Amino acid sequence: MLISKKDLDPFSKLISTLTEKADDIIALNEALDSLSLEELERSKAYFSGTGKRTSFQQLRTIIIGSYTAGMMIFFLTMFQEYFFVAVIAVLFLLICFIELARPVFTLPVKPNLALAYARGKYDRIVGLIDVILIERYTEIRKNKY
Repeated sequence: MLISKKDLDPFSKLISTLTEKADDIIALNEALDSLSLEELERSKAYFSGTGKRTSFQQLRTIIIGSYTAGMMIFFLTMFQEYFFVAVIAVLFLLICFIELARPVFTLPVKPNLALAYARGKYDRIVGLIDVILIERYTEIRKNKY
């Protein structure tokens, strides 16, 4: 999404206003109703950017750790008679179990919670913008035909 320098300051004010009003649905709805189609499209493009939830990071760690731990269990049972391979497999298995247990015992850090909360607000704004855009485009189609 490209914005000219002339439009950058009003757009940043618009984004900050919408973010402040995101907790109150009625105020947010009134603010979004007053915007033009172009401003709604720009706001939607800005707020629906690529954001990831914090739970994905923990899920990724669990999936990678369980896959690696499964491989280590396989190697441990397959090469039990070789002491060196068995010791390395047991060490890897211990490290994998520690990595699997770490997300369970550690609390999410405060910045990640703030990002997830902001992402939820952005999703709410995008949902309302979608509803308003559908209504406006429906009105335009009705008036056109």
